[in-house]
Amino acid sequence: MVKAFLKSILNEIIIVVMFLLLFLLIFFLFNLSLSAYVLGAGIILFIMVIYWLVQLSGFKAEVKKEDLIHELEYELQHVKSNQTAYQESVENYFLTWVHQMKTPITASKLLLERNEENVVNRVRQEIIQIDNYTSLALSYLKLMNQETDMSFSKVSINDLVRPLIMKYSIQFIDQKTKIHYERCEDEVLTDAQWCSIMIEQLLNNALKYARGKDIWITFDQQQRVLTIRDNGIGISRADLPKIFDKGYSGYNGRLNDKSSGIGLFIVKHIARHLHHHVDVQSELNQGTAFSIYFPKNN
Repeated sequence: MVKAFLKSILNEIIIVVMFLLLFLLIFFLFNLSLSAYVLGAGIILFIMVIYWLVQLSGFKAEVKKEDLIHELEYELQHVKSNQTAYQESVENYFLTWVHQMKTPITASKLLLERNEENVVNRVRQEIIQIDNYTSLALSYLKLMNQETDMSFSKVSINDLVRPLIMKYSIQFIDQKTKIHYERCEDEVLTDAQWCSIMIEQLLNNALKYARGKDIWITFDQQQRVLTIRDNGIGISRADLPKIFDKGYSGYNGRLNDKSSGIGLFIVKHIARHLHHHVDVQSELNQGTAFSIYFPKNN
């Protein structure tokens, strides 16, 4: 800062030095008293030093102001970039969401137009998918808000799992998929609403890829781990590291036109907010197991 200030007053210093040299020349030519010159030069330098000190104080304030302006401009640019990224993310997701919503709506219309058996149950299944997509969209918007609140309390595994089994019971029956679950009253510390959304996405994922097979929901009391396992088509080893990435549906997603690649992204995001760990183990054509690790110390 001092170097910058000296550079800003360099012209003034040169002018003062030139005046002092000029006065020295005059005093020398007219053979005047050197002590008078020294006194005059001292007074001039004293006044100029005070003047430059006042200038230095103003210069420091100006530099601080400029630094603050640069910081604010940087923060503004950062906010604009985040806002643009957020807008693009929301737009991209809802374009996919609208495309997904058309499938169950169109299917429902066709079912209602046909005079076929079991129409009511099949339409109910499509409505469940619409409800799931709507819930997924709302969850996505809430998670994009950094101020999303989490309310932790003790809740039993049964209160988390049983309502979801009942909700998807029609699909279990229609797809002839067997669900294996024993009532579990063990309690875990979590946000019941968000944890339920997370479990629902994992259960819905299992339903997609284990049609006509089996799904097991178990809870390990010692390890505090809830596992949703199926013996469906599994996940390839190449896809496993990326399945929680937003928009990534992998090979299985390409086989299933209802896959958005958002469900597992939301699961991972919720788990991070709740401080729960989620992992997956899978082998192609052997099945998949998702595990949610709850805190051991409530």
